[in-house]
Amino acid sequence: MIGTEFKKLSNVPLTKIVDLVNSIFKDYVIPIKWNILSFELDMKENSISLDDSYLLRVEGEDVGFCINALRPPYARIDAFGIKRSYRRKGFGDALLNYSLDSLKWNGVKEISLEVAEHDDAAIFYEKNGFRIERALISYYVDKKIDAEPLNFEEAAIDEIYNEAVINQKEKLRFPNWQREPLTLKLSEGRYNKNFLKKGNKEIGYVVWGTNPEGAYIIDAAPKDFKDYNSFFKSLIASIQNSLSIEKTIVMNVPENDSLNKAAIAAGMKPFFKQWEMLRV
Repeated sequence: MIGTEFKKLSNVPLTKIVDLVNSIFKDYVIPIKWNILSFELDMKENSISLDDSYLLRVEGEDVGFCINALRPPYARIDAFGIKRSYRRKGFGDALLNYSLDSLKWNGVKEISLEVAEHDDAAIFYEKNGFRIERALISYYVDKKIDAEPLNFEEAAIDEIYNEAVINQKEKLRFPNWQREPLTLKLSEGRYNKNFLKKGNKEIGYVVWGTNPEGAYIIDAAPKDFKDYNSFFKSLIASIQNSLSIEKTIVMNVPENDSLNKAAIAAGMKPFFKQWEMLRV
């Protein structure tokens, strides 16, 4: 397209990237509010490659971006956006196809992304070869959970990583990108990491954090998957009791993962649903 330029984000100041992303996503269902620190942490945790991510310029104006995460042969479009006045004019297709070609040359065989359920963007991605794979559901609870409390013990991230790898290999878990074992490992230093104990017996792990509204759980899994539901319920109760809070959330839980059933069994309520889409 005449006047169109694609520039690697590795050649763009981080402040410009963050400002552009925040401005384009300010009216999204759940707005993105990156700052430099949170963006750098997300880059590390999710394997974002700025060398393989692109800024779209049209006649000198920055109008869009495609931020890609790479773990060949897999990749994930972490964020994609076009300024409203430039949408439905072919610029999104041009940027997406340029990015897809770049990923292909890097040996990527499968690309995933997430989009809000029933968002018009899903039609755009389907037109470009993506299909809906499964739903990702976010849950919350804002009342005290009545369950037997557990004891927290600090854990090394490598120990949690090893357990997560075994769970995935044995098909006990079907995690999305944000809670893949490698993602958990790369998040070192960002979240709390604990083993949960009942007496002296270790019964599971949790990766979690807090914000002004309460607590959020990144991932959690028991040693005995027969007791996943009771483990997760006790985990929420333990976090609530230890912090004297009620609101606890868990984001983007795959509908076919054990964590989804556990969240429902614990009385958590859905508040946001996305579709995970794949292109192979």
